[in-house]
Amino acid sequence: MDVEAGNGQLAAHGVLAKLSWAMRSEPGDVRPHNEDFCGAFAPTTPDDAWDRGPLFVVADGLGGHAAGEVASRLAVETLLHTWSTGAPAAPVPSLRAGVRAANAAIVDATHDAGKRGMGTTVSALTLAGREAVVAHVGDSRVYLVRNRQCTQLTNDHSRVAELLRMRMITPEQAANHPARSMLTRSLGAQLAVQADVVRQAIEVEDVFVLCSDGLWDVVPRGDIASTVDTAAGDARVAADALVETALRRGTADNVTAVVVRVKSDRPIPTAAPRRGLFRRAR
Repeated sequence: MDVEAGNGQLAAHGVLAKLSWAMRSEPGDVRPHNEDFCGAFAPTTPDDAWDRGPLFVVADGLGGHAAGEVASRLAVETLLHTWSTGAPAAPVPSLRAGVRAANAAIVDATHDAGKRGMGTTVSALTLAGREAVVAHVGDSRVYLVRNRQCTQLTNDHSRVAELLRMRMITPEQAANHPARSMLTRSLGAQLAVQADVVRQAIEVEDVFVLCSDGLWDVVPRGDIASTVDTAAGDARVAADALVETALRRGTADNVTAVVVRVKSDRPIPTAAPRRGLFRRAR
């Protein structure tokens, strides 16, 4: 695994028995700071020894300059720490606990000078058994690419998304709406936050794409699907190609992509069951 730490450029990848993954984050050509951050918990030990499943996270910081960078990194690192060090538990409560911990860490950090008002989106994905579980706050997105079709699994928590759902504006109007970057839900905005949870049955060769708005704003779903298809199952090639496409199209924001490919039709290990004090006699 090759990692360049920090909120500048970041890249990492891994190949496991039942899945492969890759991530890349770039500041882009418009903004001087990269307020995106991403991370992964993906054990390299044989998966029959796992006591919890893998976790992949993308966050897009809010608040400008150092504050946004701090918020996104704090969210990702707190969520990964909570996931990897807490007692093994089912995916949904574990994800909710991680999001709550991340939100609390950011709220606490906003008391420091220069960090007031900072916040972040967060989108987290785990694979457990034969399903994917997503926890989501904000307008970063998680897509499923299956059979050359790209489906958005998350709903944006933004003012424009609400207007679209109410059919008060058209998709064409949404693209240039003055409130397009106004979030209705984010980490750090309030003492408590409710994460959306999405559960999706998985199939072999499914590819999940987690990304910030710097990517999805300029790379539509059809292009995401074709890019993943062209990568021929290589998660690293797909992540690089998605980010390069966004940069080539002149994205006005930081751009981050995490790509996770399911390689096997066998169930992916999840949290180990807790053993009771007494065992049934055999």
